[in-house]
Amino acid sequence: MKMTITPADMKALEGRFMEENNVPGALLMEHAALGVVEAIARYTDKGTVVFLCGPGNNGGDGYAAARLWAARGGKAHIVEVTADVHGDALLNRQKALEAGIPCEIASDDAFYALPRCDVIVDALFGTGLARPISGAAGHIIHCAYDMNLDFGTPILAVDIPSGIDGTTGKNRGYAIRATETVTFHRIKQGLLLNDAPEHVGKITVHPIGISFGDDLLNGDLDRSYLGLTILEPSNLDDGLFRRPQTCHKGDFGRVVLFCGSRGMAGAAALCANAAMRSGAGLTTILCRESLLPILQTLAPGAMCPVLPERDGMLLPEAAEIARKALDRADAACIGCGLGQTSDVMPLLRLFAKAECPVVWDADALNLLAKHDNLLPLKEADVITPHPGEAARLLDCDVDDITGDALAALDRLHDLCGCTVLLKGARSLITDGIDTYCNLYTSPALAKGGSGDVLTGIITALLARRFPEQYDWFGSADAAAYGALIHGLAGIRAAKIRGENCTLPTDIIDCIRLDSQDIG
Repeated sequence: MKMTITPADMKALEGRFMEENNVPGALLMEHAALGVVEAIARYTDKGTVVFLCGPGNNGGDGYAAARLWAARGGKAHIVEVTADVHGDALLNRQKALEAGIPCEIASDDAFYALPRCDVIVDALFGTGLARPISGAAGHIIHCAYDMNLDFGTPILAVDIPSGIDGTTGKNRGYAIRATETVTFHRIKQGLLLNDAPEHVGKITVHPIGISFGDDLLNGDLDRSYLGLTILEPSNLDDGLFRRPQTCHKGDFGRVVLFCGSRGMAGAAALCANAAMRSGAGLTTILCRESLLPILQTLAPGAMCPVLPERDGMLLPEAAEIARKALDRADAACIGCGLGQTSDVMPLLRLFAKAECPVVWDADALNLLAKHDNLLPLKEADVITPHPGEAARLLDCDVDDITGDALAALDRLHDLCGCTVLLKGARSLITDGIDTYCNLYTSPALAKGGSGDVLTGIITALLARRFPEQYDWFGSADAAAYGALIHGLAGIRAAKIRGENCTLPTDIIDCIRLDSQDIG
């Protein structure tokens, strides 16, 4: 598993490492530059590379990389925003000039153009940027964007795309759109949040020789935040979801769903089919009487005990049918396509009191926002809001959620008392102790019904009995692995159907509990 780090903690970590081991900053800069050169070689053999260099340590990485690229036989050209460089960056600037590498100061003229090249390296500003970009740096970023757009010139960002805040991921006015970001030691938190996913491209982590582990993040470092955990596809291949030869359907749990309503039966079917595809042993849909023919056709593998209705409204005896099903359940979910009519409230209260873990999604979350006397939920439960649902739960604007997703995640956990999966381009998961971020996703998932599939996957994982042999596997793990499995299924489906044409049913067909077919 990979871990993120904040820029502040990274700075403190570097400082402590250099002090305790008598290592000069220039050596770490050289190691970083080697990682940049390795990345350049993936795009060109000995072609021309333009290095955009700023005045700080990020620019120093760029100057050093330019020198190393030239020593390798490549053609290097430096474009800098100022000659007023300091510290280790000044040392590497002087070395680059002594090596005969052409160097020019960019003009703040709007008509300034970068030299034609095979690769652009962005080493303008690093993770410590605390102000909006303007002037010549802004023009350079525009030029780099135009070259990428017009000629397909790849852009490599050093540590972070210039203009992206290393802590929040926000775009500070102008920001590089990188083909690949080569970051050092650990992924910086800001690479994953807010605007960053549109700018970072592929993320590559390059070691720079810091030998401290996460257990040494203490003393002068902020132990209150040790980083987000990032699951890798390979984590699915460690035997966690292996099915023994002597297993039977009871080993994989009884799943109970209360989903679907008139006009939204498809949501219940998607959730149920995703649960079955994700390994649930027995799947039951608490089915409105009017939906029975539809759901038994769309989800033939699910049992459908009938909830009686009159004039489209559930009758009181529906609650007793639901209670009996919940008493036998290993995990349950509620909300997908449920609707928000008053007749579902008795069942909503039953689910809130259920002994098994419950996944709360969609309309169930909107009902919780209206009836907050049902909160907090059980610690073992999971909520899966998108930003709009999260805003309703927290009674705030959507911008408050997207502007600081980590803060919103913590507030949701405090309010609901259970595991929270906050959906987004980079879904975030927390149980109040560990926090996860899913990097593996696809724009193909931006389509109605995808969330119902995710809910089904998580519910199935919660119901499995075999993960109990792993004493660490809890609701947050089920939600995090569910997000990973869902994202990988979206990637597979997009390869087959294309990002625009993928349907939720395609995602279900591509669910796997391993990493096969993922590069």
